[in-house]
Amino acid sequence: MSPRVEMTLFWVCVSLASLFFLCLFLYGPVKRFLFSRNATLVHYRTVRRVTLDNDYYLINRWEAGIGSGVNEGVHIDHIIFGDKFIYVIKDRYYSGAIKGEMDDKSWVLYQGKGKRIVKNPVALNRIRADRLSMVSGLNRSFFISIVLVNDDCMVIPFAKNGPDDYIISASKLGKFIESQEKREDVPPFSADDLATAVRDLAALNHNVR
Repeated sequence: MSPRVEMTLFWVCVSLASLFFLCLFLYGPVKRFLFSRNATLVHYRTVRRVTLDNDYYLINRWEAGIGSGVNEGVHIDHIIFGDKFIYVIKDRYYSGAIKGEMDDKSWVLYQGKGKRIVKNPVALNRIRADRLSMVSGLNRSFFISIVLVNDDCMVIPFAKNGPDDYIISASKLGKFIESQEKREDVPPFSADDLATAVRDLAALNHNVR
């Protein structure tokens, strides 16, 4: 092999190795950026898998107006209809660690060496579940509020989850719903009641296209 061919192969190998390490270096940041821009789409796959595995009803992007004020609407990313509970799910992406108590007005999001204040996502989703109960006429005890976060978000432990308010990593959603549906102190919906609830909430959805 001539020196010229050897030199060409050497630079090709160097270029390929450089490209490989560049891709390896950028994979994490690019993945986090795409996830942050498409959190609802990525979480949808998780939610959809849970509903398919358990034969649950699912409504995505549920919206309804309440009253005439600008901020009187309610927007819910996913509603899962289990056998015993209705799960009101809000998608969230947090790059870093988040800390707060369930009833705090604001939480702290730690990103690298900095931090910023964010509205308490659990309290906000609790309001969504309250409003969903109000517009549907269904008992509030039927609803469980879930804030669904990315797996690499560190949730700094707080005192406790509420009786029906939770913040859960995406990979744990299936196990969490399974544990709730196994509760022996809660009777299941009848098939007719469940079908009626699904039909009524679907009819109230202003986001139907």
